[in-house]
Amino acid sequence: MSKKSIRRSLSMTPEMRDRLALLVSKHPRDTTEADLIREAVRLYLDNQEDIIGSRKHFQKSLQERLDKLEASLAFHLNILVYLIASLEPETGRQLITKAVIASKRDGETLLAQIKAVRDMK
Repeated sequence: MSKKSIRRSLSMTPEMRDRLALLVSKHPRDTTEADLIREAVRLYLDNQEDIIGSRKHFQKSLQERLDKLEASLAFHLNILVYLIASLEPETGRQLITKAVIASKRDGETLLAQIKAVRDMK
């Protein structure tokens, strides 16, 4: 697949040109003004959260959805815990206690697995 280059021209103030030249001089020898301008445009476009389909917008909306799902899951799990306790007044507390002990025992492993999944972004 060939990549077609599209040329654009732009105007800038002398001050902007001087700053750009200074930045170019601080980079390795093979860095050009065009390289820095391309990088600046790329960063700008990646940071546009309002543009549907941009990477940043997708990550932010996905994180919001995950946060809502996590809150909903915690709410529903609390309901289940209270239902178990109320259905079996004699053993409900014991079942909950055993579950808490098991989660304390295995919690670090579970949290590490959750963190590994979240870090895969």
